[in-house]
Amino acid sequence: MINLVKKENLNLGILETDFDVFADIVNTFSSETIKKDCLLDLDDYIIPEYFRNKITLVIQTNKMLIGYTTFEFKNNNNVSQVEINKVYVLDEFKNKNMEALLIEAVIYIAGEVGSRNVIVTVDEHNLDVLKIYQSLGFYEVGINEDGNLLSINVISAVRMRMLNDKFRDIPADSVDYKDLKLVKKIASGRSGNIYLTQDGRILKMFTSTSFTYVKDREETIKYIKNIDIPEIIKPKHLVYYDGIFVGYIMEYLPEGQALWNKSESYSFEEKIDKIKEIEKVMKKLHKNKIYICDLNPDNIFFDKNGNVKLIDCDAFVIKDSVINNEVAKKYRDPLNKIVSEKTDLYAFAITTLQLLIDVNIPDDSSFSEIEKIYNKNKNKLPVSFKNYYDHIFKGKDRYYLTDSYEQYLNEMYTNDSEEQQDKKSGKISVIILSFIMVVIAVIGYVVLKKNS
Repeated sequence: MINLVKKENLNLGILETDFDVFADIVNTFSSETIKKDCLLDLDDYIIPEYFRNKITLVIQTNKMLIGYTTFEFKNNNNVSQVEINKVYVLDEFKNKNMEALLIEAVIYIAGEVGSRNVIVTVDEHNLDVLKIYQSLGFYEVGINEDGNLLSINVISAVRMRMLNDKFRDIPADSVDYKDLKLVKKIASGRSGNIYLTQDGRILKMFTSTSFTYVKDREETIKYIKNIDIPEIIKPKHLVYYDGIFVGYIMEYLPEGQALWNKSESYSFEEKIDKIKEIEKVMKKLHKNKIYICDLNPDNIFFDKNGNVKLIDCDAFVIKDSVINNEVAKKYRDPLNKIVSEKTDLYAFAITTLQLLIDVNIPDDSSFSEIEKIYNKNKNKLPVSFKNYYDHIFKGKDRYYLTDSYEQYLNEMYTNDSEEQQDKKSGKISVIILSFIMVVIAVIGYVVLKKNS
């Protein structure tokens, strides 16, 4: 969920892939057929068709559903407007301004994306609902087969009800984009561009026009900015344009190089040392419930002293139920769709595999294609490493490479087959018997010598 309002035990946010919350909403549906179809989709981590092309806002208290609204963007004569499809509040929370809060949130989002007005159709006999909309400033503009068509001007509603103050949360140390002078573009990426400013700062500007994507990145960057993990290149200041989040100022990348640069010149021991350092940072992040999500050799940097630095921190995931589909195909775990420690460990396995066998696997490679590349190059690896990658390709578990090595050693010494144990036991018996015979022979020789 992307938070808009989070106070005490009340949380208002935008749903993305929060499957449990979607299920709570679906269970309020009156149609058993629609409910069944939706729940089947959710079981397969698929957003049901009912919610496609819509934005869903939810109010919760202590993770319990209070109410929700769905709406979508429409174009009418090249003018953007928002249409509210449904507002629903559980009976025990009605008449407590929850409906009004949901509708205000819709108007706020409409304002952020530049829509001119918000419209809704209300049954003319539902006087309570009509009263709520009218109290917010909606007025009747027509009648259709479903009831009265109501509308509100977004700009005036945002200003009159001070919705930006209610829903925006701009940090005190934020930077106004208008105060920055861009000198040159340093790099382009999937999510945005990186620029050098006239005063020597590094600015990342998001190129996505998706309100939910940018809002989610704003929430993530606020969190990452305040954590104490020196091995990541962190945001320093969030950047806003007329109150709307557009990017962030990042820490300057120290002198050094990305993992993939000159990787062919590393010795096997040097590669292992780098892998161990990457693991240490991963464990720190996972301990803090932060998932790297887009882990790949280009986002792993080593400074001139050999210290690891992770870049592109705006791709990190800090919440549950996020689908792992924003990264290159080769790094997507085929067994785990939801971003977690497991998906990071799969991406880590593919990253380290490329490093160890000196092969840059194409980004659009499927799981089976990667496995073929591994099988072709596996003889370059020691047995313990082959054991690790065999688990990745043949099993369901996901491990850190060093943990897998320790497990390999334990299994080698403690989990031998009965036949192997019998052989070991037989060898030990022969050794003991030989030793006893030698001792007896020595004693006999000494006694014989004394008697003579």
